[in-house]
Amino acid sequence: MPDFKTPGRRISDVKCYEYIWQLKMRNDQAEMQEECREFKSRGISSYIIGGHFTFSGDFPNMGAIGWKAVVGTWKFMCGATLISNNFVLTAAHCSRASGRDTTIADVTPKIVRLGDKNILDSDGDDSTKPYDADIIKIISHPNYKSPKQYFDIALMELGQKLTFRIDLQPACLWTRENITLFGQDAQVTGWGVVDSGATTTSPELLAATVDIIDSKECDRLLNSSFNRNFHGLKDHQLCAGKLKGGADSCQVSHAFIDSIYTFFSSLQGDSGGPLQAKIPLPVLNQGTMHYVIGVTSFGVGCGRPGFPGVYTRVSSFVDWIEGIVWPNS
Repeated sequence: MPDFKTPGRRISDVKCYEYIWQLKMRNDQAEMQEECREFKSRGISSYIIGGHFTFSGDFPNMGAIGWKAVVGTWKFMCGATLISNNFVLTAAHCSRASGRDTTIADVTPKIVRLGDKNILDSDGDDSTKPYDADIIKIISHPNYKSPKQYFDIALMELGQKLTFRIDLQPACLWTRENITLFGQDAQVTGWGVVDSGATTTSPELLAATVDIIDSKECDRLLNSSFNRNFHGLKDHQLCAGKLKGGADSCQVSHAFIDSIYTFFSSLQGDSGGPLQAKIPLPVLNQGTMHYVIGVTSFGVGCGRPGFPGVYTRVSSFVDWIEGIVWPNS
């Protein structure tokens, strides 16, 4: 692998170059081995995002955080973003579930399910089977004080070092203050609250495109919802949503798949998941790359007109993330 280190380039940017290089190498190898046909046949099993068909590998950085259910299955209640071969990024409020939840055996999450577009689907061969990684350590930001809705960011260390593939690929950290380099919108993704023992849900990975909203405008819109836990947007937070309503990063309501996606609120599927922008790379058969801009924190009456969602701004925490994920670099 080329050495992408240069004076003044921070380690998270170096890692981003490495991830893209590895993706390109996998793509070249697949083409040489004539594996494109296998990819295309897998792609027939598609799912819908925002009314459009997409394929496995469109959001390979997306993970689902699982709690052990009392019935022995897994209950997935938060999202996460894979950012290295053994760390995911999520919200600090996802580090512990409510003690009042009688459906789970422990308030602490145990696994992150990765490489999956249907959260209940655990089948497949070694190249397509979802991967359940054990969580061995949870590190919430030291300034996070529940139930306050600030500094809502955490890292989860995985017990295994992952091998990247088409549907298992880390996101890059967005390190700059300006978050609109690729435009004024971004995407949120998630499955929603599902129990791996349930059969009545439709837990396909869904996404919505949301607009980045000016912080002052966001404060004005959320003013009526200020309380002792949230009393205005801070510099380490940002807003996104559709001001006319209908798209926000909470649980996706599958009843509206063909018309409009409505998301329901905190600790339900997409909390902790990414606000992300796709990196404009040449078309590659071995996956896509994204910048993670924000971490889904909370919403007010999700999907209601005039109420955007609030996200933790990743660029405000890059030093903290790098010090934990790549401490010796």
